[in-house]
Amino acid sequence: MKPVNPNHRRHALAACVLLLAAGGASAEKLVMPDGMGGVPDIGAIPCGVYSEMVRISPLGSRHSLITWSAGYLQAVTGKPLQEVVNAADRTGSPWTYQRLGDELTDFCKANPKLITRDAVLNVARALESQQSSAR
Repeated sequence: MKPVNPNHRRHALAACVLLLAAGGASAEKLVMPDGMGGVPDIGAIPCGVYSEMVRISPLGSRHSLITWSAGYLQAVTGKPLQEVVNAADRTGSPWTYQRLGDELTDFCKANPKLITRDAVLNVARALESQQSSAR
């Protein structure tokens, strides 16, 4: 039998201590700071904050608000965003993913004190007016 290297013993002891410490840390109760809880509501953040988010992470921030917009508009209109956009496309320039993101982002840049939900409502009004002009 080969003798155990003393350095291996020290490393094994250190590894055991680290594993025990990590196991104890994960057992601690999670306590959320005041004001934190649930999923952040991107529709409720100030447009100024959203504009900064877009500057730092343009694709992720725009995608998050577009996704939120689709759910919000379906709740308000009872129709999926695609159906609303298709109806509006028949009367004006097409509503692309890029255009929708630009409309939301441009509104927020121009109105930093409003909230992102206001940007979505602005898009909803534009879509509705485009549909109304076709009738």
